[in-house]
Amino acid sequence: MSTGTVRLSQRGVAVGMTLGVLAGGAWTVSMVVTLASWVF
Repeated sequence: MSTGTVRLSQRGVAVGMTLGVLAGGAWTVSMVVTLASWVF
């Protein structure tokens, strides 16, 4: 396996983690907004 492939896979993992964090943040915000709309 060449170093270019390793770097590409590491970049893919970093992008995947970033997307996961963004998706988790968006889901958390939507849940808070939903709960707030029920309470108030």
